[in-house]
Amino acid sequence: MKKILKTTIFAFLLISLGSCTNEKSPVAIAKGLNLHAISPSSPFVLSASTGDITLATLTWDAADNGVASSACTYEVEIAKTGTNFATYIVANTPSTSLSNVWTVGYINSLLLANGFLPDVASSIDVRIKSTLGLDYNPFVQYSNVLTISVTPFSQAAFSFTMDTKDPASGAKTLSSGIFTTDTEGYAYLAVGSYKFYTSVQNVFQASNPYYGSGGTGTLALSGASIPIATAGYYRIMADIGAKTFSVTPVTWGIIGTAKVFGSANSLPAMTYDPSLNKWNITISLKGGKTFNFRANNSNVINLGAGSALAGTTDFAGATMRYNGAGTTVPGLSTVTASYLVTLDLSSPRNYSYTFVKQ
Repeated sequence: MKKILKTTIFAFLLISLGSCTNEKSPVAIAKGLNLHAISPSSPFVLSASTGDITLATLTWDAADNGVASSACTYEVEIAKTGTNFATYIVANTPSTSLSNVWTVGYINSLLLANGFLPDVASSIDVRIKSTLGLDYNPFVQYSNVLTISVTPFSQAAFSFTMDTKDPASGAKTLSSGIFTTDTEGYAYLAVGSYKFYTSVQNVFQASNPYYGSGGTGTLALSGASIPIATAGYYRIMADIGAKTFSVTPVTWGIIGTAKVFGSANSLPAMTYDPSLNKWNITISLKGGKTFNFRANNSNVINLGAGSALAGTTDFAGATMRYNGAGTTVPGLSTVTASYLVTLDLSSPRNYSYTFVKQ
């Protein structure tokens, strides 16, 4: 009886051992990852005026790894066509989602930051990378590759530079907001011929694309030089969306109820100090009253205190706005004092002023 029991137990052990030996662990196998056609289809010509609008939506099927598993992490990779993704850009925040939405502004910034030229059509390959498992032992698959054409827009900033000069040192203009195109700046200009140079990766240089005149007041890529016949201080404007520009001579003065002497016009005029890049005037002002800055004795260009919302036409920086409120002079209205007033327009869309009692 004991022999029979021992034999039975031994048999069960053999069966158990055989079953463990034949059991196989699941193995991940690359069975496919499909990227759907991008909607809408290219070519895409990007524009700053639509910076926050959806450019395209990418969708793809879940990766088939040959095993039942938890969700993969997906990355959208883009690279210059023909480079076989030797150098690629991750164009999304990696996640388990099976779709990704591109906005115009996001893709534009991504391309410019990675060396793609503005206003030049670029052929770009797109693929999806799926990752299953831990970082030290991942299982990776790649989707099919789609090719699209994208033309980035120039970030709304220019360097208005004299021919033969370095654009890095030119007069800069800047838009009122991230997705607006109404660039503006002020500078003293010498006699000569000028062009609007774009920035590439935030660098202004002579090899960058530039805009010149395409006719009266119109911008054209690689257009003719813009002549400045008289040296002086100018308001420089260029709108890449509307393809327009203007270079207007300006002088500055003060208007408002705080003035003690002079007419309602902005006289006497302020004086430009080239060593400080500032306008200044020493003037008598009444306490409790207000003043504004006005160019060319006309309300067309009128700067006051306060900051307009960025992206609007009134925006002139953190402390000033076009057509803004008057600055109040401290003290009683019966008291008049002499003030040194300065206006600093050297930093585009970041204008400032001071007034100091003398």
